[in-house]
Amino acid sequence: MSKSNSKSLIPTPAEFIGHEVGEARKLADWPTIVSYFGLLDQHSDRIDVKEVGRSTEDNPFLIATIAAPDTLADLERYRTIQAKLADPRRIKSSDEVESLIATGKSVILVTCSVHGTEVGATQMSMLLAYDLVTSDEPRIKEILDNVIFLLIPSLNPDGLEIVKAWYDSTIGTWYEGVYQPFLYHKYVGHDNNRDWFMFTQQENRLAIQYAHNQWHPQVVYDLHQMGPYGPRFFLPPYVDPIDPNVDPILQSEIAALGSEMASELTGQRKPGVSVYCIYDAFSPSRAYQHYHGGIRILSEAASCRIATPIDISPDQITFARGIDPRIQTWNNPMPWNGGTWTLKDIVDYEYAAVLSALSNLARNRETWLRNFYAISLEAIKSNKKPYAYVVPKNQVDPITTREMLEILRFAEVEIHEAQDEFIADGLTFPAGTSVILTAQPYGAFAKTMLEVQHYPNLLEYPGGPPKRPYDVTAHSLPLQMGVDTLEVREPFDANFVLQQQIPPVIGGIAHPSSGVAAAHILSASTNASFRAVNRLLDAGARINRVPTEMVIEGDTFSPGTYVVEGSRVITDCVNQLTQELGLEFTAVSALPSSLSGPLRQPRVGLYKSWVPTAEEGWARWVFEEYEAPYTTIVDNDIRGGHLNETFDVIVLPHQPPGQILQGNSIKDYPAQYAGGIGERGSGNLRAFVENGGTVVAWDGAAEFALESLQLPVTNALNGIPSTEFYAPGTFFRVLLDTEHPVAYGMPHRISVMFERSPAFEPNAGTVIGRYPLSNPLLSGWVLGKERLYGKAAVVEVPVGKGRVILIGFKVHFRAQARGTYRILFNSLLYGVTG
Repeated sequence: MSKSNSKSLIPTPAEFIGHEVGEARKLADWPTIVSYFGLLDQHSDRIDVKEVGRSTEDNPFLIATIAAPDTLADLERYRTIQAKLADPRRIKSSDEVESLIATGKSVILVTCSVHGTEVGATQMSMLLAYDLVTSDEPRIKEILDNVIFLLIPSLNPDGLEIVKAWYDSTIGTWYEGVYQPFLYHKYVGHDNNRDWFMFTQQENRLAIQYAHNQWHPQVVYDLHQMGPYGPRFFLPPYVDPIDPNVDPILQSEIAALGSEMASELTGQRKPGVSVYCIYDAFSPSRAYQHYHGGIRILSEAASCRIATPIDISPDQITFARGIDPRIQTWNNPMPWNGGTWTLKDIVDYEYAAVLSALSNLARNRETWLRNFYAISLEAIKSNKKPYAYVVPKNQVDPITTREMLEILRFAEVEIHEAQDEFIADGLTFPAGTSVILTAQPYGAFAKTMLEVQHYPNLLEYPGGPPKRPYDVTAHSLPLQMGVDTLEVREPFDANFVLQQQIPPVIGGIAHPSSGVAAAHILSASTNASFRAVNRLLDAGARINRVPTEMVIEGDTFSPGTYVVEGSRVITDCVNQLTQELGLEFTAVSALPSSLSGPLRQPRVGLYKSWVPTAEEGWARWVFEEYEAPYTTIVDNDIRGGHLNETFDVIVLPHQPPGQILQGNSIKDYPAQYAGGIGERGSGNLRAFVENGGTVVAWDGAAEFALESLQLPVTNALNGIPSTEFYAPGTFFRVLLDTEHPVAYGMPHRISVMFERSPAFEPNAGTVIGRYPLSNPLLSGWVLGKERLYGKAAVVEVPVGKGRVILIGFKVHFRAQARGTYRILFNSLLYGVTG
């Protein structure tokens, strides 16, 4: 149904929400913003607003498309043009190319406020949308005529609601504007913009499915905020390094557009606009579009206290990576010298920056489209090295292997299946092997996700400390997920079929019994087996584990294999699990003679500090994905003691030791959110272990446990300067004792995510995992790798009747490190079987 442009019926945002956008101590909530966009959609033919899904906590997720009315009326035509330019294999001739470029529109996606405390962009989005649908200025008309503007007013609607509710409760108090003492996304907090290649979170999947993949925008502009005491506003160019898989045209466009936007803001006499500092573009976790034909522009506005103004003196302005904001330089031409900084300032800077980007895409429409086509044409050239990546069919964990292939498929990577046996690089592969050719529109995404990363050795100066990367230096999916993947350098011949969908893993029961089997045997080598065990325990099943390798009715089973005793109800449950999860069970007529003792569902307490950490949120997400029951415990619970009455296992996710022990300062937070677990809580944790409990701790929490629980273990890396050892997000090899219950079902050699982690030297206890005596580096960057040689990575330390499991790596890192999940899962079960 066509719409008319009834400008007289459209109130300004200020009239609608009752205050100016950006007014101090005032925030519009998400329902109000949704209503305002609905009103714009109702009364303007320049905007089309769609609710494309629901957020994690069931808030509407919106995408607004803004363009000239005749463009909006013919969107499918323009989407088809964009799709052809994105995949030149669909274009028949050079004349068609020219026709598509002449008639197409440049496409930009603007995403606001992925982080809940960064409220400015979502507030600003109402003002921007209003001006675009009501103004007849020549600049606005040029934008509408030449650009298709996709606007996501909030990438994190839940976060806005969480932050606003907290912020409103602080207004007028002595702690007004302090950040909330809990995550601003149900599960992942600040890490929701580190999920742009794993696609675990609902909001990111909606944005990719309905904006990125439908439109393949030439530009994605992602608006953020940063700390208050550096530059006022950051724009690209980014500092080095940029991932080499990002096309050179894109690298040039990033620098060109970012510089022009910065120049326009400076031309408006907005001080403190800086480029080429702080942020790099190496990791794909924040830059999906870099591998899909477009650029990602990041801006970071200095924050205030949510919506409360702050006063900053010149001596409070601090050095930022790559820049001193107080000094005039080529990349900081108009320093900001202090004063009052407000939410209105953030709104004004962000509004000007978005309008600048829109104007650039309008003026340079043809250039953007022509470059977009050139990038796409280069992507499909057949001379790529490597030629392909091969994922063999027979994997230790076929279900996680399928998850990896699903990730690639969701990102529009083409995956072929070999119909017959073939030879590549001298190796023979069977029919059913998955093959990912690099000569395809989004081959760059496949390559960066499947290859090993070689991060450059960047120092502040010769012989000086390392330049800190903005994020991690390794992201290879096969290494993180434990999937056997091979790189093939040279072309080969094979009979392929393009997979439209990744077929499910088909489970079943080997040696099925006509009656009720004595037991069903389940391998522990898949992550999905832990989900099955949780469901079986919930159904009342009696489950044991095999403590050593053994042969059962002619089949060999590794240590840790699950033995599920039979009954009609349990057999029905097993049948359901084979179909739903794709698991393989083996029916046996008699129970094995040697078993570890029956499992029961561990009573797990998952610690949540009032200094919020994404590690805790990711742990909740993983536990829920695998149906592992848990109870959240906070500082007061641990300080209260009597922990053995309620818990078998207490999990301490990574967090700096001081945050666990001391928590928030009473100077900044009400008493209920201050103080940490304190010495009393540390004593209670020690008593919990002495009385038979199990504590599982990794990274910073493991360091906390070393000291606070008085363990006979030291961190071999304590006190070593970064010039001598540095590993800021690196994949290392670890060797496991797979007969230890914590390593059941694991391969002997694994890849772990090490991010400024500890390495252990135990004086007592059992080493479960150890770094090799030679170079452990698998992917990323390390200085001083010899510091790790032979050091322990996973340790069990007995304390009284219980134990502490220390893990010196990010065991579930951002739900990416699926190859090490079972270390965590086994640790939970060990708490009720050891």
